[in-house]
Amino acid sequence: MRFWFIPIPYLLVTIIVLGCGPSAEVNVAGYLLTKQLGTQNPTPVAEMPGTLTGRVIDSVTGEAIEGATVLVAEQTGRPHTGQTDAHGRYTIEAIPSGNYSPAAIAPGYLETASQTLWGTPGLVQIDSAKTSVASTLRLVPYRPTDLPENLAQVVGLTTTTVYTATAPYPDGSAALVHHYELTYHEVKIDSLRLYTPLEINVNIDSGSNENGTEEKEGETSPSKTELALPLLFMVYPTHVDLWETVSVAFAGQGYALVAMSPMVERGLDIDAHAQDARIGLELATRSELHPLVTDKDAVVLGGSFSSAVLNRLLRDASSQISAWVTVGGIGNAFTGTSEFYAGQVTIPAEYTYLIPALGSPRLYPLPFLRYSPVYAAPQLPPTQIIHTAADLIIPIEQAYELEQALRSSGVPVEVFYYDDVSHYLQIDENLTDAGKEMFTQILAFIEKYN
Repeated sequence: MRFWFIPIPYLLVTIIVLGCGPSAEVNVAGYLLTKQLGTQNPTPVAEMPGTLTGRVIDSVTGEAIEGATVLVAEQTGRPHTGQTDAHGRYTIEAIPSGNYSPAAIAPGYLETASQTLWGTPGLVQIDSAKTSVASTLRLVPYRPTDLPENLAQVVGLTTTTVYTATAPYPDGSAALVHHYELTYHEVKIDSLRLYTPLEINVNIDSGSNENGTEEKEGETSPSKTELALPLLFMVYPTHVDLWETVSVAFAGQGYALVAMSPMVERGLDIDAHAQDARIGLELATRSELHPLVTDKDAVVLGGSFSSAVLNRLLRDASSQISAWVTVGGIGNAFTGTSEFYAGQVTIPAEYTYLIPALGSPRLYPLPFLRYSPVYAAPQLPPTQIIHTAADLIIPIEQAYELEQALRSSGVPVEVFYYDDVSHYLQIDENLTDAGKEMFTQILAFIEKYN
């Protein structure tokens, strides 16, 4: 997505922000303007913080929702949270004075922020050393979008290329690579890939192998169940083909690895990216990509930006996923935003305006909430967190925060923290010992849950 500076007067920016959900371009324009005016990080006023109380209920039944997380965020992203009790009531303390839009998230519900009847942020005023009462937050039960029975036909699934590829590690790694194209919600998706081990090449439907060689008379073909490949589903943060050696390395260990990457046309719409991923996963589990890829639960993997995509996919396709792996992933977008505005992270040039494009976390917390698996911890499956202490893009503290949230929620979690220069797992001539250990740890985790 391209961003540019629009010289909009400050008052007009304010009207746009308060009147409707602002676009990414308007958000970036406002960010650049406040940066130019020197008002981006105002000096905090020395006064006592305030307290916020309120209630969260089911929008359909009116019953209290216990265990919901309620959040308000400062302009720079710093979050303040509370948990609802058995009566749906919460208390959030130590909030700096100002106006905030509270948001809530709970298992089985659509995350919601306070709004007025006109769709503008429902703000609550926090005053120094006082307790404010927020309007009741009504959460809507969440149900994923139903997918059509003839999904492959609806999206126009086609195979474009099939070839053999190798990887430098582990020794002898090779896979058959299948490229696919499809169209979903008016966007052509050409990043869907399937990697299969070379030795698994029997075509169940035709009785011949993938090279077209007929079976000999009297031979009995193995059944589809006997040959079914355990499924890995990978969403990469950048174009899928840049990570081919990683995909080949996993496929070479006896897995069917289905991989995708986010489409730039989706911009910052994390739910749209997740729905694309869900289409890819659904096509795989329906054996539309290969007869040996079945509906067995998949282990899903991703890192950096794509970890946020997986966070949403895990909610939408929970019945098809047994566990997930996040490498150098986003744990808490609010924390990351706070670190960004404090100048504590190094953002790649192509993502310079990614955080400002999401808007004001104080007025519009939902985009940040959607990028924050830490607040969805009770809904997550068994998790493996991998992160390097040398990560300057997403500091390791976000991994620690996610680990703590998972353990507090009783979710099985394994971690591999290391000190290395890599933000990702790249399998190439520069693969480090830490990278090899990471690959080994991921394989061990996969074998446990696949």
